[in-house]
Amino acid sequence: MNRSRYLRRLARIPGVVPAVALLAAFHLSAAPPAGYELAWADEFEGTALDPAKWNHRQPGPRRDAINTPDAVTVKDGILTITTWTEGGKHYTGMISTAGLFESGPGYYEARVRFADAPGMWSAWWLQTPTMGRPLGDPAKAGMEIDLFEHRAVNQAGKDIADQVQHTLHWDGYGEHHKSRGHLTPPLGLRQGWHVFGCEWTETEYRFYVDGRLTWRSGPVSLRPEFMILSSEVHDGRWAGRVPEGGYGSRASSRTRFEVDYVRYYRPAGARKAADAQP
Repeated sequence: MNRSRYLRRLARIPGVVPAVALLAAFHLSAAPPAGYELAWADEFEGTALDPAKWNHRQPGPRRDAINTPDAVTVKDGILTITTWTEGGKHYTGMISTAGLFESGPGYYEARVRFADAPGMWSAWWLQTPTMGRPLGDPAKAGMEIDLFEHRAVNQAGKDIADQVQHTLHWDGYGEHHKSRGHLTPPLGLRQGWHVFGCEWTETEYRFYVDGRLTWRSGPVSLRPEFMILSSEVHDGRWAGRVPEGGYGSRASSRTRFEVDYVRYYRPAGARKAADAQP
């Protein structure tokens, strides 16, 4: 059990010493980054995905797998996306806040744990349906912002499980597509929980891993965007070859992407400014 869940449970036990209860309360209401205030979050409490916050994105075939809601589970305060193989087919999942919550500049943070395998990758990203419309103006059209993409190996089969990729995409996905990305140095990501953050300002994105600035870049979208949490399978491409025999059955697979929480902090004062508009 991770530390936050452990403290929550301790705080609920009758007779627990006040200091422990106070520590748990402090963790739950930890101060946001300087200059920001919490506007949206999912701590994944309960036993199912919250339909007021997330929907299942693109159920059905995608690349070399089938997206299914069955791949997404919530238990003990953790969201898990499992990738497995049955009947010669691979299955995985993808969820988004499209139509439910969109956000713009601010600070984004998620605490995650990876157990990825060759041939697939897991990601946290932002997207807008207007990307590339109009061309040449990502601020107006919006962008794909890959806060992180994690692979076990690269296309050549090299172990990169301790690294993540940050990437920006704009001007659509066709002939005019443009992108800029950065593969981090090894950061010890193959085990344990890690905190990923991105500060989106009106001039650049600043990406963080466990509090360390790993990349800063632009151009910048100024459109509201929705969040996506995903695992994908694409055999022999960007994330290498799928293991012979696949990933194991749904019951036996150890290929998974786990998320403790996702939070969005808006710039302090943004709500007051919006409320003051006539």
